[in-house]
Amino acid sequence: MISTVGFDVIGHFDHFMIAYGGKDLFTPDGKVHTDEPQIKEAAVKVVERLTTAYKKGYMPPAIINWNDNDDNNAFHAKLIVMDFDGTISTEVALWKEKEQYNDILTLGLPLSNDGEPLAGIMATAAAVVPKGAPNIAVAKEFLKYSIEPEVLGTYLKTGLGRFLPPMRSIVENDKAFWLDPKNEPLEAYTRQGIYGPTIPPYEVFNPARAQVSTEHVFGLAINDAMSNGMTPQAAIDKAFRRCEAIFAKYPIAQA
Repeated sequence: MISTVGFDVIGHFDHFMIAYGGKDLFTPDGKVHTDEPQIKEAAVKVVERLTTAYKKGYMPPAIINWNDNDDNNAFHAKLIVMDFDGTISTEVALWKEKEQYNDILTLGLPLSNDGEPLAGIMATAAAVVPKGAPNIAVAKEFLKYSIEPEVLGTYLKTGLGRFLPPMRSIVENDKAFWLDPKNEPLEAYTRQGIYGPTIPPYEVFNPARAQVSTEHVFGLAINDAMSNGMTPQAAIDKAFRRCEAIFAKYPIAQA
């Protein structure tokens, strides 16, 4: 995904940044590090890599306007032969089409350019009880019930494993489902998300990063290099200036 629509393009850019040595553009102390040469070099490489693939015709022309469903649909329609996604949504959509489902090869993340395991960005889903809810006590009891490992495990299995359990014990106690070698997409997904190295989404470090994502700052940088005649360097310079302006509004006090 290299559009300026939806969530997928954000995760794609972040994972390419990690692979190219730019993981610390955003750090746990809530700061943005646009002034570090290694990080800028990584960002430029990401834009170069993705825009070159587009310009050489390895991606459908319409990809610049795709939303989060379009890559799945394109894969099903055989418009693309490979898709990079944050879950196995592409695969489980074909669950009832067993021949097609079993024909999909799902792999975990490759090694980084340094030959080291690549950290996956692992987000978590949260349930909330609105402050003005009419029966908060019952809602809290329901949530307590919902996160009991046996209950949560059953719920996630009903969803065919599209979302992974937050507790490794759920996998350990039901390896026949989560690590079934006959279910290659789920096994690969589980090994990557549960047993592979992971980091949290950068948005947890500073609300500023959420605004960077909402504005699709780096999706726009890719678009600038693909469609607006900017060099990757100029596109990243523009994106970094926008990041700096946004982060200036959200200073994080250090203890």
